[in-house]
Amino acid sequence: MIELNPFIKHLLNKLLCIAYNKPLPVLTNHEKDLLSEFRASFFELPVITKTDLLPSEAVWINYLNRLRQLVLNQEPREFLRWSPVAETMFIVFARFIFTELKYLKSCPNWNTRWRAAIKESSIGNPVPYLFYKSSSGNLIHHAYHLAQFEEKTGSEVHDMKYVLEFGGGYGSMCRLFFNLGFSGKYIIFDFPAFNALQSYYLKSIGIQVHSLDTFREAKTGVLCISDLQELGVCIKEYFESSNSMFVATWSISEIPVYLRNAVLPLVANFDTFLLAYKNSFGEVNNIEYFDNWKNVNRDVVWQKWDIEHLSENYYLVGSRKNQSITEDSQS
Repeated sequence: MIELNPFIKHLLNKLLCIAYNKPLPVLTNHEKDLLSEFRASFFELPVITKTDLLPSEAVWINYLNRLRQLVLNQEPREFLRWSPVAETMFIVFARFIFTELKYLKSCPNWNTRWRAAIKESSIGNPVPYLFYKSSSGNLIHHAYHLAQFEEKTGSEVHDMKYVLEFGGGYGSMCRLFFNLGFSGKYIIFDFPAFNALQSYYLKSIGIQVHSLDTFREAKTGVLCISDLQELGVCIKEYFESSNSMFVATWSISEIPVYLRNAVLPLVANFDTFLLAYKNSFGEVNNIEYFDNWKNVNRDVVWQKWDIEHLSENYYLVGSRKNQSITEDSQS
């Protein structure tokens, strides 16, 4: 599918934001507390210098600095309309969303599963999807990823006990897992600024976000962390058992190789994997990188395929248990 010209797409996004703009409701005391906590977390974050960075690092540092300024100076309750978020985490409008929604509606469990799961929240003041106003383009996009995963593996995400998401955006994918009935432990590993955004969003929609100490004793809920050493400890403590899933849709493919090589060995014993990536990012050839990575993990049955409606983008799904993904389907 041919995507819209970037200028036309940007203009359409602005027009949709205006068309679906409405006054924000009066803050409750709980919302005031969450906003105070959110802003306080960004006061503590310094502006990050951008000298001597790899191209794949400079992109994200720029977004982080812009996000910090917006949180401290603009209305956080409209964060889904901010340009750094719209550019990296929230799809207002894209032609490929229509293809993905059509696929979801064709699923036998559309009415019993997906329809309710993609009902959008008002938190962040999201722009509704033009052709399905009870949801958003972003939530439909995430649902499509999970539907593809379930079709290819025969597993359902609500059966997972442990999920690690690398690069969690503002928390939308995590929210979708819980919408689909997930009741286990969910870790989001990301930059501290994005962790603060995720924590604010998930708490605002009623999902329990833990500290490192309370997460240890909890049966369910979310932990947002950014320390690699802490992540390694958590994986050893919680994830060395069955029904674990690693999710990284475009995130781990948009960081430098040295950081990928620090994270991916930690998930080597996970049961299932859902990754998506573009053919290259910055200085890195992603096709070559992930082909080499999956060949190292030979006890996982992998399937890689082109995302037909997203040129030069790919899914990579792996399953250690379910042999419905066969050697014949590998590429």
